[in-house]
Amino acid sequence: MDKQEKETSRKESLERKTVTDQKNPAAPGSLADQAAGSVTAAALKKLRVSAVFKALMILLGAFVVQFVASMLCMITVGVYVLFVQGGTREDLSMLLLQSINDYSMIISLVYAVIAIGWCGTLYYRWQWRERSFSYRERLGGVRIAGALALGFGACIVLTVIVGMAAQLFPSAFSSYEKLMDTLDITASVFAVPYVMLVGPVAEELIFRGVILDRLKPAFSFWTANVIQAALFGIFHMNVIQGLYAFALGILLGMVVQVTGTIFASMIMHITFNSTSIGLSLLEIHAPEVYSRGSVLIVASAAVCFIIGLRYYAGQYRKRDRA
Repeated sequence: MDKQEKETSRKESLERKTVTDQKNPAAPGSLADQAAGSVTAAALKKLRVSAVFKALMILLGAFVVQFVASMLCMITVGVYVLFVQGGTREDLSMLLLQSINDYSMIISLVYAVIAIGWCGTLYYRWQWRERSFSYRERLGGVRIAGALALGFGACIVLTVIVGMAAQLFPSAFSSYEKLMDTLDITASVFAVPYVMLVGPVAEELIFRGVILDRLKPAFSFWTANVIQAALFGIFHMNVIQGLYAFALGILLGMVVQVTGTIFASMIMHITFNSTSIGLSLLEIHAPEVYSRGSVLIVASAAVCFIIGLRYYAGQYRKRDRA
């Protein structure tokens, strides 16, 4: 472990010790000690309430940004059709219906660009985050390979689990399947830049960046990680997608904790999304290849998932003991 990682681990150990001491204060020997313990407990409770409130405000802000992006796109399209082209409301409705996939992806792109600017600024300016470290050292060795393997493996493993659950509980998955049929991301040329780049970057800045940064000073890492993953699931506004996103969020949070940089989770998230859209395109354009290679794909994904998970779990344990 390099010198900078040891220093970072030492700081985090001190922070965890402080939180533990605040949770379990020593037996008071005087009224003054009792008063000090009460003040400490109250301060910790206030810190945690403030951290959760800030995290919820960031989540609300993400929903607001989505609404603003949709309004901007609607106004732009409306002005173009009604005033530039001189069309009617029926023309506008027809245009939106005919290009619903492109329109949805454009809204998502606008939302992601705004979110990157907003949360990128908040993430950079957050005082708790360590800034002076080498990205080459943090992302060196096999960490990038581990993130790529975990992203690829997690995408297919979680997809298989969701598929098996859908077979066991078809009624519970009916609304999810209808949503997936409606949102055909492969039908839009704007899907590639959003799903494979801009979207993952925006979501990492929001959840593993700004939200996790605000939770970690008040909670242990795993408590903070579970909270941000839960908010990530809520953000998807669908029970099945929410559970899917929650599991992914847990893994992404661990990757950030181990590497100390959000760029690692961005790489993993981009790999995850790229695998999903790549398999969708393969199934559409080369169904025979997809069918014949499905067993090999699932097997290789399982191996990659196990290797990536074991690597990052092991790195976390080493960092935690340091």
